[in-house]
Amino acid sequence: MKLSQLLAGVSVLEAPPADPEVTGISYDSRRLRPGDLFVAIPGTHTDGHRYVEVALRDGAAAALVVRPRGTAWPQVVVEDTRKALAQVSATFFGHPSRDLRVVGVTGTDGKTTTTILIHQMLLAAGRAAGAMNTVDLRTGARVDPNDSRQTTLEALEIQQQLKQFRDAGMRDAIIETSSHGLALDRVLGVEYDVAIFTNIAHEHLDFHLTPEAYRDAKARLIDLTAAAAEKGVPKTAVLNRDDPSYPYLLKHPIAHRLSYGVQLEADLKATRVEPGAGGLRLEATTPLGPLHLDLKLTGRWNAYNALAAAGGGIALGLNLDQIRTGLERVTGVPGRMERVDLGQPFTVIIDYAHTPQSLEKVLRELRPLTSGQLITVFGSAGERDVEKRAWMGEIAARLSDYAVFTNEDPRDEDPQAILDQIAAGAHAVGWRDGTDYRCVVDRQAGINHAMARAQRGDTILLAGKGHERSILIGRDKQPWDERAAAEAAIKATLAV
Repeated sequence: MKLSQLLAGVSVLEAPPADPEVTGISYDSRRLRPGDLFVAIPGTHTDGHRYVEVALRDGAAAALVVRPRGTAWPQVVVEDTRKALAQVSATFFGHPSRDLRVVGVTGTDGKTTTTILIHQMLLAAGRAAGAMNTVDLRTGARVDPNDSRQTTLEALEIQQQLKQFRDAGMRDAIIETSSHGLALDRVLGVEYDVAIFTNIAHEHLDFHLTPEAYRDAKARLIDLTAAAAEKGVPKTAVLNRDDPSYPYLLKHPIAHRLSYGVQLEADLKATRVEPGAGGLRLEATTPLGPLHLDLKLTGRWNAYNALAAAGGGIALGLNLDQIRTGLERVTGVPGRMERVDLGQPFTVIIDYAHTPQSLEKVLRELRPLTSGQLITVFGSAGERDVEKRAWMGEIAARLSDYAVFTNEDPRDEDPQAILDQIAAGAHAVGWRDGTDYRCVVDRQAGINHAMARAQRGDTILLAGKGHERSILIGRDKQPWDERAAAEAAIKATLAV
């Protein structure tokens, strides 16, 4: 494809007279191939503009920049290289989302579960569907792990994945759409049809700086959906009536809205939510009639996730039988209320809960199910929201009997300093080091300590890592498997 064709719709400030053939796109100079268009993206730790000359000398057909770098040629100056990356990626792969019905799922908690629920509903209805979420990438029945550590992929990979969905015969796509993905224009060029919101709570203030900016970034999903290409699907926002963000999101115009809730009146309204040993019984009224569900997912919050998914299904034209079959088919989500049972006399649960709200929800769910002590093992990510650390320590102290504060992803922060900040919240409500909690930097050692302490009837919650396959320490990505770590600790305990 000619460079001039790729740049259609891009805000170009300065372009060279040459119009080279472009055979690929790269924003990482280490992965660049001759003939690629190199896009210089400013990142957290480095700026792609530093590598413009190297990329051009290594055979890049051209470089997109916001400011010229050196004398290597040709360089195209654009207003915003992030936006330009999204636009040229969509063009390069033939605007695949125009041939797919696309659902975006955003929110603070429950995005992955809701994405998987919708995917299963579509498959149950006989509709070929693909999905991208924090845990995996799904093409029909095929499931591949998402090892990127990104909830929402970079724009180039999103468009490439959508093209793969289209080429594989998929007709629907669900994208877990994060606030980062929206704020950094990764999903610019994705033609959404349905925008689903779970909740908007305290998270990612390290990046967005204020709760209002975080909420505004989420709300962009409605704006993108309302402005997207028409594909015969009514542009619809599915909103949580019980969430404080609801009145604000109503201010963003879109053709259709569906509300769902458990407490307040809504288009999809739960009339019964009954937890059980094997899952959750849910009854709700919907625009299509009454919906009765026997979910295999535990946790009362999954009533919200199921209703959000059902709203998405209605927006996509599914009937209640298809919705019910799909929702009841899901037996679990990796790293979400995942039980580890090797015959030990205590319960071990793995959950991705890494926000104050999600940690509190899980602990409140486990409290009445625990006859002994409730032991919580968790940490907080480095170079991320600092304010939530003491808050989570306080929550653990209020709702647990004992806690181990340990590594999550310290990155370039001092791991012990992070744990001290969590512990400060526990201290504030009267907990004492060594008696009520312990700080153990090494996560495996922390899990081992919790398991060794556990007695019959206790519950251990391992929170914060869930499905993730690495721990980020400094610039290193160290392999990690929460389930394997738990199993090793259980075996060591049983062997004593």
